[in-house]
Amino acid sequence: MRRTIAALFVAVFMVPQVISAQALIPGTRVRVTHPGEGTRTGTVVALTTDTLEVRLAGHAESSHMPLAQLTRLDVSLGKQRHLIRAAGIGFIVGGVVGAVAGAADGSSCTGEFLCPGAGGGAVLGGVFVGSLGGIIGLIAGVVPSERWERVPLEPRRISLVTPSSRHGHAVGLKVAF
Repeated sequence: MRRTIAALFVAVFMVPQVISAQALIPGTRVRVTHPGEGTRTGTVVALTTDTLEVRLAGHAESSHMPLAQLTRLDVSLGKQRHLIRAAGIGFIVGGVVGAVAGAADGSSCTGEFLCPGAGGGAVLGGVFVGSLGGIIGLIAGVVPSERWERVPLEPRRISLVTPSSRHGHAVGLKVAF
């Protein structure tokens, strides 16, 4: 029973942290926010317990930044293209704008040969301008954007304690407040 409870605690508290934690190994692309330099991107050269060494973009030499002075640290998850999402947003925005403009324009005509009325103007405007917006969104979605995951700078409050040779065979959790 004790082993089951211990395994449950480890699964609940440790597994999500291990899964979401990013390893800051040399070569990892990071974005750091430092009060003196602002937000910059670069590549990790080395990491010690109190200092992050980063080769910033556009600089030949690496910068040594104390972890205590960093206000934010993000790790790159890679670049992605959002074709469908951008096309969908463009179609929806264009459709709404086109429907409003078509309804306003269609309501002002009376007795003309090609007068669709307010409802027809809204449909025609929505479809035409929505299609145009979808194409523009598709083109905009081709440009890749970088995704970032924030790395906590504070020490972990919950950690796994492994046994030493003199303490026997036990596993425990260390909780700091």
